[in-house]
Amino acid sequence: MATVKTVARDPDSKKRLILAAARRMLVKRGFQDIVLDDIAHEAGVAKGTLFLHFKSKEDLFSAAFADLVDGLGLELEALPGTGLAGRELLVAAAKVVLNHFDHSRDFMAQFSTGRFPGCGDKSCGKLMEKLKVNYGRLRAILALACKDGGKSSPDLGFAVAAFFGLCRTATMTKIIEKHDKPLEREAEKVVTFFLGGSGVMV
Repeated sequence: MATVKTVARDPDSKKRLILAAARRMLVKRGFQDIVLDDIAHEAGVAKGTLFLHFKSKEDLFSAAFADLVDGLGLELEALPGTGLAGRELLVAAAKVVLNHFDHSRDFMAQFSTGRFPGCGDKSCGKLMEKLKVNYGRLRAILALACKDGGKSSPDLGFAVAAFFGLCRTATMTKIIEKHDKPLEREAEKVVTFFLGGSGVMV
């Protein structure tokens, strides 16, 4: 018997389909090369459906970026409740970030510039605020991983940036070396480097 594919009637489900389609198109082609017809086709909805949820192309792409940041935030927020500690907690955090970068093709790198394709100043400001919240979440994870709650670390804020940076380095290595291994497999390497440094003697 043939299986009939049903389309979700819940408006939020349609919105999720549209956001997922927008993210896929952004990863594949970048903001400039996308028209709303492309996204509607990718999402399997009528173009008019896009405007039921988003006022403009900018509104849609701002929401797509925000969805990426919120998704990462939810995963980071869950880590302190896992019971993990020390190095194990850091490795788990690295896996979360690396997996997120892997699935977004390092789309999160856009956040390092403070500007996002197709987003105006107001949207960029809101997105940066969301990013700061995620930095706060990772800062709390680093403090929890430390035996003294992070008191011995002179600058946990910089440590957070370094941690994210090492995860982005793993992404860049994957691009340069053209391997297709899941990035989360690099979590141990990221944490080892983070805790011990490069070992380069100068």
